[in-house]
Amino acid sequence: MKKVVIAGLLAAFGAALFLSAADTSFPIYFPNSKLLVKADVMNRTVYLPVKEIVQQMGVPYTDAIALETLTMRSGSNRLVVTKNSALISYNDQIILLPNPILREDNRWLAPAEFLTMGLTRLTGTEFRYRPGTSRIFAGNIEAPELEMNAQTLGPITRVTLRCAVPITLEVKREDPTKAVLTIDHTPLDPTRERVDHRDRLLHSVAFDDSDGQSKIVLDMVREVADLRVTSAENNRVYFIDLSRTPEPLTAAPPAAEPPAAAATKPDAVQAERKVRVVVIDPGHGGMDTGAKTAAFAEKDLTLTLARKLRAALQSRLGATVLLTRDSDASMNNEARSAVANNNQANLFISLHVGYSPNEADSGSSVFVMKEDFGESSAPASSARDRLFLPWYLGYRMHRPGSTAAASILEEELNKGIPAWKFTVRTAPLAVLSSATMPSLILEVGNLNNPTSAQTLVDSGFQTRLVNSIVDGVQKFSESPQAAN
Repeated sequence: MKKVVIAGLLAAFGAALFLSAADTSFPIYFPNSKLLVKADVMNRTVYLPVKEIVQQMGVPYTDAIALETLTMRSGSNRLVVTKNSALISYNDQIILLPNPILREDNRWLAPAEFLTMGLTRLTGTEFRYRPGTSRIFAGNIEAPELEMNAQTLGPITRVTLRCAVPITLEVKREDPTKAVLTIDHTPLDPTRERVDHRDRLLHSVAFDDSDGQSKIVLDMVREVADLRVTSAENNRVYFIDLSRTPEPLTAAPPAAEPPAAAATKPDAVQAERKVRVVVIDPGHGGMDTGAKTAAFAEKDLTLTLARKLRAALQSRLGATVLLTRDSDASMNNEARSAVANNNQANLFISLHVGYSPNEADSGSSVFVMKEDFGESSAPASSARDRLFLPWYLGYRMHRPGSTAAASILEEELNKGIPAWKFTVRTAPLAVLSSATMPSLILEVGNLNNPTSAQTLVDSGFQTRLVNSIVDGVQKFSESPQAAN
């Protein structure tokens, strides 16, 4: 008995320590209704109004002001709470809550745990509450799980939403720094309430259903000029891409590198060309070194070639040229093609260096996507990349253009570097699957061949290779198969 009295005194003393409080709207979802209450957050504890909740559930109660007790009944069962006490009584059985019951301005306030530890016993209704969230689910109501993520993909920032059921989004930009995505399904159960992602476009992504309507709030910078929404997996996945007003990249390759072409200004026929934006993808990067020898790695060679190719395309064709990465950064396949998709590129070229177990192999390849890729089933992939597979048929719209570009590039490369035997091939290539423009992979040489490896790092060879690629891009740009 002494322990019970001491516990009660400690609870009352704890209640006196609540020095400040903050109000927040808090939805409680029932199978056929929802209740929006004003929750008080005091010392990091969520307090809910007891009488409003039991009234919503049709539970009779007696508020004994003189006794400072609130008694709730259901049949022959009785639940009693006392002001400033963490002890509640269910059919005379004492239950200790983690925080005391409060009574302020004629409002009985109970910690959220009171629902699961007290009301569930009285009514048989199960309450589900996860600490740190701002909602409660009652009874057998279903709340599909919602995942939110954000990532920087080159010049864009992508917010990815993944829901267990199909949803529809309505996007509204309330002011230059805030966008609200209203979801047509309520309730939802977000795995995270907020995602902090501070880059040059986005600050945070937050879930908000304080008014009983599921929403996503984007806190972004004023410079965001475009919000592009794309659905996938039958509206179970949404990509929200944030971007600035597109600007041509003017960065030049390192000063020590020789110029890739002699021309210093765009050709006079520039306006007649259909390829205006080119995205170059230096293969691999970060922990993914690609093929390598004792002296160098594929990821470094592809970046060097990509920088030279960017300078040459800008100089000779006056094109806007973007790199998927301009440093030793790691990117997944979808992130690479997303740079091309979101910048409305007219051509996407992924650069790679070959490696064959046979040292005698000296051929090089121009790859395009396999024609029947994805017809019967999705390709094998990691769990990370599977999120993006609904876009895997994007290549089909421009596959004829991809084949034409590959054939033209093959011809120009064999003309400029005849000993390297460039051949057009097809394969199920993940980096090309979701590209929505003519796209190809250029794989050059064989790092397992010492002669080939040494030639690949030769500056003169790199210039010849880049010039041949630019010749191919120029010829394709003037062809009827180029993207409009």
